[in-house]
Order: sequence, then C-alpha cells, then structure tokens
Amino acid sequence: MNLDVINNIIKEEDIVILYIKSHSCNVCVELLPKVQDIAEKEKIKFIPIQIEDHREVGAEFHVFSAPTIIMFVMGKESYRQGRFLVPSELTSTIHKYKNLML
Repeated sequence: MNLDVINNIIKEEDIVILYIKSHSCNVCVELLPKVQDIAEKEKIKFIPIQIEDHREVGAEFHVFSAPTIIMFVMGKESYRQGRFLVPSELTSTIHKYKNLML
C-alpha cells in the first residue's frame, strides 16, 4: 500500500488506525493482533505498515519508533502512541471520538 492510497483512505473514512511496525520489533508482533482486534470490534479501518518497506510513510507521518499507532478522525491526526501502547487506552480514545461524532 503506497502513501497516496493511505492518504485517500484517511480522507474517506471517519476513523482510521495506522499501525506502523518494524521487522525487528517483537513488541510490534505482540501488539498487532490486539490492535487489529480493537479495530475490527469498533468497525474502524485498520492499516498495518512495515516501516522498512514503506519509508515514505514514516517520513510523511514523522514516525521515529516502532510500533507507532496513529489514529485519524475525519482526516486529522487525533491520537498517537509510540512504543508502549495500552490497548484499553486506545479503546477508550476510540469511544470518546465516536461519541463526539454522534
């Protein structure tokens, strides 16, 4: 998935989670299914990206560590967490924005 496709998805979807991971990151591997499960349960578009394969994505979104989760709401970055993510915090943040959108 290239940067243009990602930017189009961010513009088109109400909420998008961009999950940036690295080949050499064990935390990335462990968190991926948890974050993906949250996105599926909340019916949110989920985009996993290998930073080594898509360096332009890291540059565009100023990502300096893995994993990094960026949540976009109505096309704007609304939440970012790098390295140490608490899944329950992500879920509560999603609920907060969903409630504001109602």
